[in-house]
Amino acid sequence: MIGQRTLLALAVTAGALAGILYYVGAQRSPVVVAARDIDATRPLVNEDLTVVSIPADAVPAGALADATGAVGKLLRSPLWRGQVVLEPALSDQAALFHTGLALPAGMRAVALPVSSAAQAVGGAIVPGARVDVIAVPVAGRAPAGRTAELLLQAAMVLDVRSETGTPFGALMTKATASSLGERIGGVVIAIDPGEEVRFADRVATSTFVLALAGSR
Repeated sequence: MIGQRTLLALAVTAGALAGILYYVGAQRSPVVVAARDIDATRPLVNEDLTVVSIPADAVPAGALADATGAVGKLLRSPLWRGQVVLEPALSDQAALFHTGLALPAGMRAVALPVSSAAQAVGGAIVPGARVDVIAVPVAGRAPAGRTAELLLQAAMVLDVRSETGTPFGALMTKATASSLGERIGGVVIAIDPGEEVRFADRVATSTFVLALAGSR
């Protein structure tokens, strides 16, 4: 039979093991999170950030433990309140657009007016998509004899704007739905520098139809 001393030793060992497991499971680590919804258009300030404690095994790679390293930096893309701030998501330079997309080196950005969702695949055009751009001449504004023409194929969409010039649908948060009634107003695409004058002429004399291009 197992003696009382052995039973006592087993009980002490089990208690110690349980205490160690509880201690390990209760360990929490500080992480920096967004204190409010933040867009990607300005440097971060102290009021944008807060530090919370989460289980150590839940801390994602690249998470910051101290807000000091994030203050003054710019986000590559917007953050929602409570979202963990990751070091790779910070930059010393602002993203050109709220989407976090940057204009490719050597390219130019141009905004094409789009007055209805029907001109933009029913409003399904989103930043990062590739589109073919078709210019349809407007009678009385375009030269006589000009017909619809394919201006560009597989152009990168950098941003989609509403009629008021704000990001189309991009600033809706979990708690707001104010943009449900907004309408698309324009699509920003990247073009070659040599196309600037031609696009300037077509913007003044045409309407545009965008066709979604499949990935290559």
